Amino acid sequence: MDIFLDDPSLAAQLRKSVELLADNAPDPAMGEILKQVLDGEKSLRDVVAATDFSEMFRPYAESAVTDAAHMTDDEKETMAKQGRLQVDAEYEAQVRATSGRPASVPEDSVDYFRNRGSIMESGW
Repeated sequence: MDIFLDDPSLAAQLRKSVELLADNAPDPAMGEILKQVLDGEKSLRDVVAATDFSEMFRPYAESAVTDAAHMTDDEKETMAKQGRLQVDAEYEAQVRATSGRPASVPEDSVDYFRNRGSIMESGW
């Protein structure tokens, strides 16, 4: 898939999401189209632009909204936290795999002071 080429971890997360959708598609036509995207036969951008993707995707969205409506605020926060932890862990693993060094740089390293971002951010 040609989306998120500059961020391998987001590309991997998108691929997992498309695989999940393809494997559990309530509409067989949507499942087939998504498998073609995964196989590189079609571009996800082209599929979304050229098909009635929003209508095929509607059952997923409605199901997610229904599920969320029945969750407590604590359940929603727990699920969001788990999702953030999973995405962060996958990102860290991808960074380590592509850079050949740990994603977390020790504080005494010279690299620690590079690219710290804005002083207004909470990380300072």
